[in-house]
Amino acid sequence: MKILSVFIFSCIVGICLGAGASISTGGSSSGGSVTETEKTRLLKRGHPLSLTCSPNITHATTLWEKDGKEIIESERIKLFSNTTLYIVSAEEGDIGEYTCRHTNLLETKTFVVVEFSLQKHLPKSTTVLENDKLSLTCQVDGNPHPIVQWLKDGEPVQESVNSSRLTLSENEAGISNGSLLINPVMKSDSGNYLCLITQSTIQFNTTTDVRVKDIYAALWPFLGIVAEVIVLCIIIYIHERRRIKKNFDASDIDKISEQKVKEENKENEVRQRK
Repeated sequence: MKILSVFIFSCIVGICLGAGASISTGGSSSGGSVTETEKTRLLKRGHPLSLTCSPNITHATTLWEKDGKEIIESERIKLFSNTTLYIVSAEEGDIGEYTCRHTNLLETKTFVVVEFSLQKHLPKSTTVLENDKLSLTCQVDGNPHPIVQWLKDGEPVQESVNSSRLTLSENEAGISNGSLLINPVMKSDSGNYLCLITQSTIQFNTTTDVRVKDIYAALWPFLGIVAEVIVLCIIIYIHERRRIKKNFDASDIDKISEQKVKEENKENEVRQRK
């Protein structure tokens, strides 16, 4: 019976651990760093920022403007003859649109300097029970605010999920559509969910594979364990009954043998007296 108690306790612990894992998320999905484009540059506060108007020109007078206002060289901002604008230590005020042109040319070149950060990728996988709710958040921030779009299996999520169950809202940073909520979840909601982030000409994404489990999925292992416990109890009960019966029969045989020996001894005594 002590073994049975230990087994039942182990089963209960297993059931508790299994129930706690019925809704889970995997580790964060791997993703590369955000890559700048020719027209869009990323600002990192406190770090240098360099923009080159024409790499093939080494000596030219270059006019630089930011948001339509001419840029004047200073201790923090340097203008070099190789058409490069160099900011020693970038700050929030340096975000904006930069244009450059050479004095003998009318053609201009434009750069957009933005701030962008993705605090955390979506998990590699997300498991949720049917009829529960699915909540995904794209933890992105930027200045100006980036555009966030959700796709399911390559299609806009609005076209894949019924609008009565779908809610798009701001994330903690105030980015529109940064958070996605589906409530209640249906089996058809399984698939690959992608958060597509657009910042000027930069695009970046993070994805998660969503698996919707049957609402009774967590119940079947429990019922299986209960069935195993019942079968084990029946086996132990039958074994104990047989053991007790065997001991009882052996005891009866011993008593009969003892009684027979006594009777034989008694008969021998009677014969001796005669």
